[in-house]
Order: sequence, then structure tokens, then C-alpha cells
Amino acid sequence: MVSSILPGATSATTLGVDPRYARHNTTQPQTTGQSGDGDRVDLSPAALSSSRDSVRAGIAQIQETLALGHEAQSMLVQVQGAAREAGLSQSDLDALLQSYAQRANATVSRGTTLAAGDDLSVQAEPGAAGVTIAGVDLRLKSDPTSSDIIAVPADAKADDPTLPATAQKSLDALQTAMSRLMDSARSLEAHQGFLGAAEGASSVRDLDADGARLLALQVRQGLQSAGVGAIANVEPQSVLALFRA
Repeated sequence: MVSSILPGATSATTLGVDPRYARHNTTQPQTTGQSGDGDRVDLSPAALSSSRDSVRAGIAQIQETLALGHEAQSMLVQVQGAAREAGLSQSDLDALLQSYAQRANATVSRGTTLAAGDDLSVQAEPGAAGVTIAGVDLRLKSDPTSSDIIAVPADAKADDPTLPATAQKSLDALQTAMSRLMDSARSLEAHQGFLGAAEGASSVRDLDADGARLLALQVRQGLQSAGVGAIANVEPQSVLALFRA
């Protein structure tokens, strides 16, 4: 059902649904699995818990990547400032780059593959397609390309006259990438609040495919009206009202 968590998306594959879908009236009991009258979406506590765990893991990956991004910003600002003042020795530059490269490699080695440029799939809703968080490659490279966020080479030369401009280009690209990640984190945190409230309910019934789409639309409308992140603090009974439509 969703393929992008970015706010403002409007396609039927975003966190939300195509409003053309409407819930069909039916007197048939709701069951989990598939049958002749349509797909069933499992909204049992176990299914909701699984989605919540996936969202939690996604948030953790984003936070780790953002933390590394802040370190990259600090490194780039130091490189840029010292290079502009012509007070950066080659040994100082090497130490800065090597220190950052070690931190980046350590982050990736802990399993934060998002920081290595790998896309991350998050199962935000039971039975739906995974939400895709685009990877943000924050590693230093000996021969970075124009598409790399960090354009400063791992073996940069202190006397390179283009070094300040290259550092600024990297800072601009890094800021854009981090803003996107922060938007994704806020959206996932808000959705995690909804899943937690739903999981804690004493009774959660299954929905057919159209009913699940309507529920997702209601969640999206709630996020838009309350503001991103506000739904994370909503009372469980308020969230459960969405199931009684």
C-alpha cells in the first residue's frame, strides 16, 4: 500500500491511500487470510506488533544515519574553514578525514546500511507493501562521483584550491539529505504512535482490503489535521474510534 514515507506525496502508494477507494458494505464476518470475497488484512495484536517493531527498527536506522550526518557536517565545516584561511596542513586534513572515515565505517558495520546508501524497507502497515526509505551514502570515497553526497575525496589535498567549494557542495547536499531523513523519522514516529495505540486495544477486528485502505486514509487525514508527530500522543480510545467507522 505504501512505497514512500515522504510528506506531501499524493499517489496511491504513499502513507495514505487513493481516496477513490471506498469501503464496501458487507454483512459477512471479517476473517484473516484470503477468500472468494476479497483479501483480508490481519490487524491482530501480533500483526500490529510486527509492524511496530519494523517501524521502530527503521527509526533507529534513521537516527543512526542522522547522527553520522551531523559528524559529517562538523568535519566538512572544519575542512572548509581551515582551507579558506590557508591554515590547514596536509597532516591535519588527513587526520580529520581518517577520523570521520572510521566513524562512518563503524556505523555501517553496526548494521546501519541506510548510511551506506542502501534503501531501507519498513513494514509500516500489516499486509501492505513496505515503506521505502532511500539510502543516504555518507561514506568517504577516494574518487567520489557527482552524485555522491560527500564530494571531498578521502585523499584530498590541503593545497587544492577547489577544496572549500567542494566542501560547501557537500554541505548543501548533506543538508538536503538530512532534511529528508528527518521528515521520514517524524512520519514514522507518528505512525508508530498509532500502531502502539491500536496494538494495546483489547479488541482489534480484521478489515477487508477496502476497509484497510479507508483506515489508512483516516490515519493520513488525522496526521494532516493534527500535525506531524501529534498523533504519537493521542489517547488510545481516540485512535480506536478509527476502527468503528
